[in-house]
Amino acid sequence: MNRKLQLLFFACGGALFAFFVARIGLPAILVNARQTGWMFLPLLLLTAVVYLCHAGASWLILADEPTRPTFWRLYAITVSGFSINFITPMVNLGGEPYKVAALSNWLGVRRAAGFVVLYQMLHSLGMVLTSLTALLLALLLLPPEPALRGAIAVACAGLLLITLVLFWAHRHGGLERLLDLLHRLPVVDRVARRFEASRPTLALMDEQITRFYHNDRRRFFLALLLEYLGRSLLMSEYFLILLSVGVDIGLPRAFAIGALASLVGNTLFVLPYELGAKEGSLYFLFPLVGVDPALGVYAALVSRVRDLAGIAAGLGLIWGTGRRRGAAPAPASTEAT
Repeated sequence: MNRKLQLLFFACGGALFAFFVARIGLPAILVNARQTGWMFLPLLLLTAVVYLCHAGASWLILADEPTRPTFWRLYAITVSGFSINFITPMVNLGGEPYKVAALSNWLGVRRAAGFVVLYQMLHSLGMVLTSLTALLLALLLLPPEPALRGAIAVACAGLLLITLVLFWAHRHGGLERLLDLLHRLPVVDRVARRFEASRPTLALMDEQITRFYHNDRRRFFLALLLEYLGRSLLMSEYFLILLSVGVDIGLPRAFAIGALASLVGNTLFVLPYELGAKEGSLYFLFPLVGVDPALGVYAALVSRVRDLAGIAAGLGLIWGTGRRRGAAPAPASTEAT
């Protein structure tokens, strides 16, 4: 990735980062950081370990590539990509073009794009499985209110369907089939015609996706386990935040609340940085485990401080994710296979 492109990603990310700091308010950030005190360090370490799991999954996906970045460079790319996603308005996918640009130094553009699609599918599957675990815990631990149980049942049905679709896509691909489907739809068929020239690339990406699943099932499920583990660890942040103010709700309840709040945030994905969604969901979810709803807003703000620290680190790491001086270019075959 050349310096001009790095500067563009850094400048755009820095501008959005400054906007969200101003939106939350520096005094509020400092007050919450002070009140959380020493617990802020474990929260930052937790974030670093979560990214370690995501980078480990990416490393396993790239194991068969002729060339790939070192693990720690891949870790830096992972952190930077997630940081850009956090602050991308409307749809949290701004980090994906960045990762394609950064990894194309080793993989070539086509295979880097295929990796990004494959990783996003695996990451989504890990998120869905984490949400399903949380919903099961919610049935066991939260008050047996009919409305709540009905909402959980509907959410479980939807997530199970998404799980089946994602597993099917890992086994059979689906990008070409998706293009064929778009051709049959009356409203979006024009869009499909514009993408028809990319059919060979979509076929290559389908092959890349299915090969990862079929060539080594152990590697696939280990990568999925790392994604699931990383997402599960992140759900414990509210347990640590509440401990910092002397409230202990236990890890299982914290996991359920955190995952349910995340599910709400993902449903409202059009809101950049989950502005308002995180605070609102925690305000209503915390009373279900006997916690003052005001602490839900507090926990959301502390979580945002932790996010902002991670975003700042990720934006800084953009400068360390380009091609290492003297590195050999990716083989030509990686663009065509």
